Amino acid sequence: MSNLEEIKIDLRGIASILKDKNSFVPKYQRSYAWKEENVEHYLQDIGTAINNGASEYFLGSVVISEKEEGRPEIVDGQQRLATTMILLSAIRDYFFLLGTDEGKERAQMIFSEYLAKKDLDTLELLPKLSLNDSDHDYFLKRIVSNPDSPDKNIKAEKKSHERINKAAIQAKNYVRNLTGITKDPTKDLVQWINYLKEKAKVIAVRVPDESNAFTIFETLNDRGLALAVSDLLKNYLFYKSEDRVTEVQYKWVQVISTIESAEDEKTVINFIRNYWSSKHGLVREKDLFEKIKKSVTSKAEAISLASGLFDTSKLYSAIITCDDNFWSNYPSSAKTSMQTLNFFKMVQVRPLILSVLENFDEKEVEKALKLLVNVSVRFLIVGGLGGGALEQKYCEGALKINNNEISTAKQLSDFMKSSAPSDSEFKSSFETATVSKNYLARYYLRALEMVAKGDLEPEFVPNTSNDIVTLEHILPENPSQAWGYINADDAKSNYKRLGNMALLKKSLNSDIGNEGFVAKKPFYSESEYQLTSTLSEYDSWGIEEISQRQKELSDLALNAWPV
Repeated sequence: MSNLEEIKIDLRGIASILKDKNSFVPKYQRSYAWKEENVEHYLQDIGTAINNGASEYFLGSVVISEKEEGRPEIVDGQQRLATTMILLSAIRDYFFLLGTDEGKERAQMIFSEYLAKKDLDTLELLPKLSLNDSDHDYFLKRIVSNPDSPDKNIKAEKKSHERINKAAIQAKNYVRNLTGITKDPTKDLVQWINYLKEKAKVIAVRVPDESNAFTIFETLNDRGLALAVSDLLKNYLFYKSEDRVTEVQYKWVQVISTIESAEDEKTVINFIRNYWSSKHGLVREKDLFEKIKKSVTSKAEAISLASGLFDTSKLYSAIITCDDNFWSNYPSSAKTSMQTLNFFKMVQVRPLILSVLENFDEKEVEKALKLLVNVSVRFLIVGGLGGGALEQKYCEGALKINNNEISTAKQLSDFMKSSAPSDSEFKSSFETATVSKNYLARYYLRALEMVAKGDLEPEFVPNTSNDIVTLEHILPENPSQAWGYINADDAKSNYKRLGNMALLKKSLNSDIGNEGFVAKKPFYSESEYQLTSTLSEYDSWGIEEISQRQKELSDLALNAWPV
């Protein structure tokens, strides 16, 4: 390991780092991640500092690994550097498109100092900052190339490309607005460039090699420069893997690629937390890194964790993206159950699902996922366990599965019964339940409709498009004069009770409006939904009828979601 005394720290303008040397982002680092709000804050903050005449503006830190040979690696800070380069590119484009000799000369100076230079031997374009493999080519063409190049219109193929493109558009619009309100656009833009070079400062931490990166990351984090759990863990694993760092880096890149292709960067942190919770019990995000650090203390343990994340990332991707080919090996109802759990937004159950997919065979997975759908509905209706306690229960189950204490869906059912609402609790709560989220009410009613028609697996109900089938509230929240016999307070308190809701085709629902019950009855009788058409059998509609209907629905619910 290199001596820590070789670490150099200085305060310098962020653009001067681009001007200094051609650097690159290692392939194991994440892709461009800044969203529109991050770019907006960056532009606004620097603009405010310039307008206020601030002598300096602090942007954070940049960690650079400078080996004796080769280009410097940007270990941390690539998002700020890339965004700075995007802004400088937008300023270059402005001068270039002026079409004047002076404009093109300034554009060329910005290009050669801050964006790229050509290799003397090969004439290859070498950007001042090369992003990771996923973003390099897109960034080179969309940002670095001149505005008259056909490469500028390259199609974004990844989410990170879309973020780069949006950042470029934001920077272009910002420059256009800036030049539109000043008498001397050239002077103001040159002021911006000089401010970025000299006064928009970062702490540049230069280390002789990657072996020091972990120490730097922990120091920065301890001093309040908050780093993502995924970044801390990544660098810790690289540090602990020693001579097998290349192997761990490869696996890390594959994990990030697999998870981010399914959703987004935040999902990576959720995955790591869910994975760890499934193996060691519930851990909160704020405690995750410290827990891992205390447990993973050797090279072998670091490699084992990287391998576990690598192997399990494909399962997690299948959990959150149900059109994954992974599900082709399972009965179709297993995939539909997973879709339903995602539809419920039941993310607390994912550590348990990971353990189920890792340890159960296909048939037991099908049964277990069906069980989890039913348990989830019961918790949603009854409540009882708070979100934290429920997640604790799911993590306990995951741990028992990984420890071979639970090996079948039946054993999992027995374990869950100790906490899941009983039939009597579920029925009692269902009789009085109000459902404020329309997407859940629609699901409940469709499942109950299938039970009423004799379907054997009503819990597997995909969401029907709201463009076709809508949720009808029989008694409106704000009744018209036709509902004069209903107290306004009673209407508000019973409006969202499940017994007051029905499924109706959109074309019929739009015709009903806020009519009284007598006027609505003919439309209900026309419905193809059995639970809706039977509403026409009521002579009137009020609080008593809502309670009566909801009691009938509770009997169906026991058959729809058994445990």
